[in-house]
Amino acid sequence: METTVTINSTTYQLQRYPKTFDKSLRAWSNAELLVLKYIADKSSAHVHLFNDRFGVWNCALQEKKLTTIWTYASQQKAIEKNLKLNQFSTVIDFKTPLDDLQTVNLALVKIPKSIELFEMFLQQIHKASHENTEVVCGFMTKYFSPSFVKVAEHYFEEVTQSKAWKKARLLVLKKPKPITEYKRLMHSFLWKEKEYQQYYGVFSSNSIDIGTQFFLEHIELKANEEKILDLASGNGVIARWFSEQNPNVEVSLVDDFNLAVASSKINLQGKNADFICSDTLEGFKEASFDLVVSNPPFHFEHENNIEIALNLFEGVKKCLSPAGRFVLVANSHLNYSTQLTQLFTSVKILQQNKKFQIIECIKKR
Repeated sequence: METTVTINSTTYQLQRYPKTFDKSLRAWSNAELLVLKYIADKSSAHVHLFNDRFGVWNCALQEKKLTTIWTYASQQKAIEKNLKLNQFSTVIDFKTPLDDLQTVNLALVKIPKSIELFEMFLQQIHKASHENTEVVCGFMTKYFSPSFVKVAEHYFEEVTQSKAWKKARLLVLKKPKPITEYKRLMHSFLWKEKEYQQYYGVFSSNSIDIGTQFFLEHIELKANEEKILDLASGNGVIARWFSEQNPNVEVSLVDDFNLAVASSKINLQGKNADFICSDTLEGFKEASFDLVVSNPPFHFEHENNIEIALNLFEGVKKCLSPAGRFVLVANSHLNYSTQLTQLFTSVKILQQNKKFQIIECIKKR
């Protein structure tokens, strides 16, 4: 796996976090390098960074004042680990996509897979922009969509696209448009006569995804299951369903994505719930939960990656009570049952259809 990159005659060590066994992957893209080439002569002392997933920009621009807009807890860890690896300060000015940025002179954006999240970034930048604000967006050409240009043109007068370099391109945005009223970047929808809200960019943008619906149609809460963990909780629909089945349950929601956690706080107002933005279960004591439920992710931006889910499953085993159970819904083709039998005493498929399986794992009989 490639772990060194030279930028402007300086070589940096960069490693992926979470770790992967896929040797074809690396902790930077040519899109990010092209952005750095473009801004090499820019004099802006303060730069705002969006979607710097593993920290290549944080490392290469150490001499500048940086504000990093983070979206994933694992992203924060990756940046900190790579700064430390290169013996740089790990004191970082982190902001979320919901924070006020005050003034943005130069913003760098690695365009995310989600067009909605891209708009969230651009609206946040626009609110803090002035007539000379410049936004440099990098993307790999194979992932280009005209929708990205359309979103950019909503906020900026000047939107130009660069020539390709090593299969990467730039969108350069200048001259912010006058906008007097911003649209609310949230979806609101009904499911089983209950209202749900979630921020742009959260999985299954304006509905309850079909995997979760299948799961909730077949899962039953047992009388002794009072402490519940919703892992990769998204907008909180699963945890809310359990809270409404039994108001006495205690639910903990864990998700790597900060906008998902923020959405679940809205959807579980008044419930007995804890909300944690984390990519691991390290903060929980052993045998903390009677029941763990999950609709685990297997996409990492444009990558299909089950390694993240498998690492979470090991954490589930540790924090599950001795007689507790872990119930998850997953795409059938992922074949999680094979991996889960190595961790749990009993693994069985409770329900399945053409696309999904509901798998029950018992820690100990």
